[in-house]
Amino acid sequence: MKKLLLMLVVFVYGFTQVQAQTKPVYYLVSYYKTDRDKTEEYLNLMKDYASKIWKEKVKAGDVTSYALYSVVSTSDDGGYNIISVQSGHSINDFTKSKTMDLFKKAMPGIDEKTLNSLTKSFVSLRTVVKYEIYRGIDGIGSGMQPYQEMNFMKSYEGQESEYVRQEKEVYKPIHQEFINNGNRTGWGLAQLISPIADESKYNYVTSNAFTDWDKSYSLTMDDYNKVYNKLFPKTTLPASARKSVKTEVWKLELSAN
Repeated sequence: MKKLLLMLVVFVYGFTQVQAQTKPVYYLVSYYKTDRDKTEEYLNLMKDYASKIWKEKVKAGDVTSYALYSVVSTSDDGGYNIISVQSGHSINDFTKSKTMDLFKKAMPGIDEKTLNSLTKSFVSLRTVVKYEIYRGIDGIGSGMQPYQEMNFMKSYEGQESEYVRQEKEVYKPIHQEFINNGNRTGWGLAQLISPIADESKYNYVTSNAFTDWDKSYSLTMDDYNKVYNKLFPKTTLPASARKSVKTEVWKLELSAN
């Protein structure tokens, strides 16, 4: 039962949803591994049953959104192929309600035998790889989009504040131009707050939401430079305050908000 509870405490709203607002936004990201020939079965199980619980959690105000993604491509295999993301205004929101209570509310009349069978199915079809919690910093919201390009970043030592400044003051306006031109549909920046250590491979993530692969991936460094020169004439692009650790593309499979 513990494993079922952990599995159901998953979350997603694509990192593009942090905008100027009074309340903080946190994301609980859960990474799972399924056998290749079992992925479709697992996704169907999530859509048929778990999604009802997520909707109840959102309705109860415990979390603000949920999304489930599959990994389409990655530059560095992390050993997972399914990701879930929940968003809330407090880290405590992710465990505020009892999952079994929501389960029974979403599916009244469910018997113990069926519940036990579902529990075994969830556990047998996937393995938990890791959990992470992020704090949203900034973003250009666009609702949930079919794809998210996730860029995992590591700020250079002593340059964390400068990195965040660059993302907010330089790259956010550039991404806004790409969104205006139809190449992208959203952008976001979030900071990893747990687990974190000096030797962590990355401590920030940016996301580029898009619906059209051709439009999104037609962008080149020349396009970035042209937009920069348009927005910041007579200045030079600041020296990078971070290194790119890996890039992944996630496909939206299921959402609740």
